[in-house]
Amino acid sequence: MRVVIIGGGHNGLTAAFYLAKAGMTPLVLEQRDEVGGGAVTGELHPGFRCPTLGHHVSLRSDIAADMQLARHGVEFLQTPVDACVPSAGGPPAVLYRDDRRTADALRSVNAKDAAAYAAYRASLTAVCRVLGPLLTSPAPAIDEPDARDVWTLLRTAQRFRALGRRNAYALLRWAPMPVADFAAEWFDSDLLRALVAAPGLSGTMFGPRSAGSALVLLLHEAGRLLGGGLSRVRGGPGALTQAMAAAARAAGADIQTGARVERLVVNAGRVSGVVANGREIPAAAVVSAIDPKTTFLTLVNPGDLSPDFLLKMRNYRASGTVAKVNLALSALPAFTGVAGEELLSGRIHIGPGLDYLERAFDHAKYGEISTDPWLDVTIPSIADADLAPRGAHVMSIYAHYAPYALRAGGWPEVKELLLKRVLSTLDRFAPDIERLVVAADVISPVDLEARYGFHGGHIFHGELALDQLVSMRPVPGCARHEGPIAGLYLSSAGTHPGGFMSGGSGKLAARRILSIPTFSGRTRP
Repeated sequence: MRVVIIGGGHNGLTAAFYLAKAGMTPLVLEQRDEVGGGAVTGELHPGFRCPTLGHHVSLRSDIAADMQLARHGVEFLQTPVDACVPSAGGPPAVLYRDDRRTADALRSVNAKDAAAYAAYRASLTAVCRVLGPLLTSPAPAIDEPDARDVWTLLRTAQRFRALGRRNAYALLRWAPMPVADFAAEWFDSDLLRALVAAPGLSGTMFGPRSAGSALVLLLHEAGRLLGGGLSRVRGGPGALTQAMAAAARAAGADIQTGARVERLVVNAGRVSGVVANGREIPAAAVVSAIDPKTTFLTLVNPGDLSPDFLLKMRNYRASGTVAKVNLALSALPAFTGVAGEELLSGRIHIGPGLDYLERAFDHAKYGEISTDPWLDVTIPSIADADLAPRGAHVMSIYAHYAPYALRAGGWPEVKELLLKRVLSTLDRFAPDIERLVVAADVISPVDLEARYGFHGGHIFHGELALDQLVSMRPVPGCARHEGPIAGLYLSSAGTHPGGFMSGGSGKLAARRILSIPTFSGRTRP
């Protein structure tokens, strides 16, 4: 049976692989000239190749193993440093992948924090191991839970009880907590607090003192554990998605690029195909691996959806808050107090305190770009020298906050201002960096929508908030990867379990399709 998959990002490719492996004939239609979605590597300047959008991936290790990505040329890169936050007036706070080494390094920042770090990691890991299986299981049905839902909840309850009183209580407290309070419970150094808090804020409409931001941090960490901590690929994220496409093709999937889907075809209340590039393509089922708002508000005729569902989808929050800045540099920048390139090989956090992050967020609340943005930076050419000419480097930057909807002006004229503010912020921690810039590219939330199809420019296809997660993502009734029209399925980051480039939504969508009696008799992924 033919299944049409709209979108060739990592979730669409994952769904295609598992459906093909089960004996179906999936057809992936990607509107751009290359697959990958947000996980692509582009030429920034002749000789300089940089992660165009996402610079971290968290592909689940089970998906990587099933797809045999190593056989398709994927080489994951492991750097000794996980993250570093430079300080304008003192030593940096550095998190190594080895906890003991981290504790040793933190003693120069705060001896009490160094002593607390091992307990922090142990407690966080224990809690996230309870959350992890929830990310790999279908979201429980709200109205009519089935036997599998009951079993999942019972297993979760067992893991919760096994946490012990202290960690079980911590999980219940942490989930709705502002990430600033979470970080402050563990550490005294404001530098370290900001570094710990940052993953709970990136890509969201949250500041460090926003309720629920700690849950985003927990989900991020749980996803990292499921991915085995592997977040970089030689050749950039595009090398990963190209290999995923090769694995899907090898399993029997067909992938067509330059194929723009214009609308879904619905007959007698059931999806019967799509119209792409003016041509109708029949299908037994259609999987949308693009964001939910584009799916339902652009591709589906409003008459095929109930007024109540349309209202819920229009109110689904998916307005982006982050811009991407890519720099080609003639040399490695020198960060104040940071000795050696090893310390710059992981994530570089530019945002020296919680108040700094909160002030940056204040601007976004009023439709403004931050005067002093906080930056999530990587220099991927340190670990992967082939990305730039010898001695030169590329820098990949998430600039926070940069709201999709600006109160004054438009993004075409604001992009230059954002670049100036990013470079000015970097200059405080890496003096004279501007003189190293060979080329720069700014990708605004509006660009994310226009070029890559992310409605509202939201990198996660929808806000990661308590009311838009698990059984309510994207809206109640659609969380189990099945749309309100028969034959329509959902597999984008706008569905459970959310973003972070794990591939989980694609695998769960494939499982859902193969659980339907019409498609039974095939091997489930």
